[in-house]
Amino acid sequence: MQFTPGEKRRLKLIALLALNVGPLVGVVVLDWSLVALLTVYWIELGACLGFAALEALFAEGKPDYDAEGFSWLVIGALSEKRGRIPIPGLPLSIQIANVPAIVMTLILGGIGWLLFGGVGVGGVSEATEATMSDSESLSAGLGIIAVTIGRAVDAASYFANKEYKSVSTQKPLQSALISVGGIGSAMFFGGGLVIAGAPGWLILIGVFAVKLLADIIDVYRDRLEAYDERTSVYLGFEDKSTDWEPINMEFNESPDIVCPNRLALLIGGVVRGLLSPAALLLVTPLLLLGLLAVANPDGNLSSLLSDAVVVLVGTFAVCGVIDRLVRYLCMEYRIAGGVVGYDRVFGPQWRLSSDQLADAERTQTVTDRLFGTETVVVEQDDRTIRLPHLSSRAMASF
Repeated sequence: MQFTPGEKRRLKLIALLALNVGPLVGVVVLDWSLVALLTVYWIELGACLGFAALEALFAEGKPDYDAEGFSWLVIGALSEKRGRIPIPGLPLSIQIANVPAIVMTLILGGIGWLLFGGVGVGGVSEATEATMSDSESLSAGLGIIAVTIGRAVDAASYFANKEYKSVSTQKPLQSALISVGGIGSAMFFGGGLVIAGAPGWLILIGVFAVKLLADIIDVYRDRLEAYDERTSVYLGFEDKSTDWEPINMEFNESPDIVCPNRLALLIGGVVRGLLSPAALLLVTPLLLLGLLAVANPDGNLSSLLSDAVVVLVGTFAVCGVIDRLVRYLCMEYRIAGGVVGYDRVFGPQWRLSSDQLADAERTQTVTDRLFGTETVVVEQDDRTIRLPHLSSRAMASF
């Protein structure tokens, strides 16, 4: 059953009512304290973030984030993978390329959520020395259940209307981050003012107003997106999601199939892990520790330093190997004039024309020189495609 945009807004407004009536009744009728209200809002923000991640996981639009931004992380290997994992018994599938954005959103949003809760709830409770009574705890618990159900209903509407088929992973994540950032900031600064001695009722009104505004913006997001698209005024709501372009698998002749050197992938992964930005950032403090160890040879610092080096080197080496294997272990390159990069698990990934291959750069990394292989680098649109560690026989197919 499909709903019109107006019907979708009405459904969201019903969910909005469920999300806000509970806390409002608690404040007006049940005489909730500021701590009780902030606790309900804080839990709701966590539920908002969790349901947004669930919605984003199944979004079928092509992600619009810059995959290069994740290139130094293990999850960056997934950002360049196209392909889906179907859910048995459901018309849903997990798009692999959605995972990095979701993980980073949960990490950053989770840190913000904990920070806002620590100041907005914990700080206010400590400053006012207020504790919730048994009846207040019960009613606040019911309020938490109400707002969680409201968020669940909103997520159910997303799946029932099959919105996941036409949006990218950024849309639900952006909506959640707006709520967490807006409401969380109001809780953070409001909590700070309460700690500084401001009256609690003033902060209560401010947080409630920001919360209501954030929910209304979310309800009318489609109109804001339309406004963004037809005007030169950019509000940040334009939905840039597009469909994945199909990949032509047909060749005029039987293609040659070549694969990267597996052992070179393993060694190259170790090198990549040790030369990653995160690893290089630790060089300076390790050098300082080394200098301190030289200055104090009788202490335990030398042993501590050596243990730290072993752990860090091992961790980054393993991460680099995992990154290389996820990217290239199952890749094969089908060459017949052009070339199709085919992942034996997730299917076709990309196709390059013969002209693009002719303009490709052939390089030799340290690992290539060790194994006598070459790496082909091709610039396609805004993406860099690498065919790593190909043998001389494989290179003859190009």
